Amino acid sequence: METTLEPTLSPQFSKLINRLNEVSDRKQMSVLHDHPWDLSPEGAWLKKRENLSIYGTEFYDLATEEERRLLSVYETGCWWHTFVIFENLVTEYYMKIINHESLAPFPAVIKYMHHFCREEITHALVFRKAMKHFSIAPFPVPDNLKDFYKDNAALADFPLKAVFLTIIIEWFAENNAMLDCNNDFVSPLARAVAVEHHKEEARHIEWGKSMIREFAERVPGFLEEAQEYTAPFMRNLLDMSTVNPETYARVGFSHPAFQDQERLFEAALFCENRDQINRRIMEPLLRFFVETTIYTPALHELWEAARFGPALEQVLARHNGRPDANDNLLDTPV
Repeated sequence: METTLEPTLSPQFSKLINRLNEVSDRKQMSVLHDHPWDLSPEGAWLKKRENLSIYGTEFYDLATEEERRLLSVYETGCWWHTFVIFENLVTEYYMKIINHESLAPFPAVIKYMHHFCREEITHALVFRKAMKHFSIAPFPVPDNLKDFYKDNAALADFPLKAVFLTIIIEWFAENNAMLDCNNDFVSPLARAVAVEHHKEEARHIEWGKSMIREFAERVPGFLEEAQEYTAPFMRNLLDMSTVNPETYARVGFSHPAFQDQERLFEAALFCENRDQINRRIMEPLLRFFVETTIYTPALHELWEAARFGPALEQVLARHNGRPDANDNLLDTPV
């Protein structure tokens, strides 16, 4: 059964959509002109050492300096390749939404989705070019990414679930990427790739957050379903983005301790350094989940089981669920 909504938008959302469309009309990323492609890739670090998956564990001390540098290359390259795959999927699916006309009553939203798709195509081209620049071969595509939209979004209905999942992935990934490159030690090209990408993704994320605020209570069943799957979904994203056997294999660590992958993964996932990074990544998302009632106190055990209990308690104590000025990515300097 299709969800039919009144063709009206709140003044706040209409104002935001008009602003986003105006900015995208004026300037969008260029593959050739917004990045220092002439810089040498030799000896480059692509993320700061403090954000390496093994930093803060015994394994960091067992790795050579060159192995640490290579890990920065392959962990970043894995992120870039994931962006290539995901942004291609987003473009394909969002164009289906546009053609399906489930959002036809909202022409300003459709116009922004066209901008969104064009920008995602450019982002994928930039990430591919960056991988080639640093001689990073593609990584295997995770099975859950291959079937992401097939499993999570039916075109027969208003596509709010697909928008929500897309935006929380992009918001999570942007927070991660900006933390990784926020250091002069990182290659200027790698930093430019992240920063230029962030300028447009910030607009995508603000659009997605506003879509949820606008439609969450107008789409039957959306909130109830999101309350069930969001906590385990976010934990899976965090853990999957932290450790990857392929990146470790490509580095080829010489110390025999790295052969014990179970111990390596456990050390990387549960060290204090990673916990602090994850809290910084997740804090604005958790505030949003509280604000939109995707998290409620009645669901606390579910979030505890997904290992978000202490982080949520910190958010609730600091902000009592209110949006924070820093949650508006359009006004956040990069």
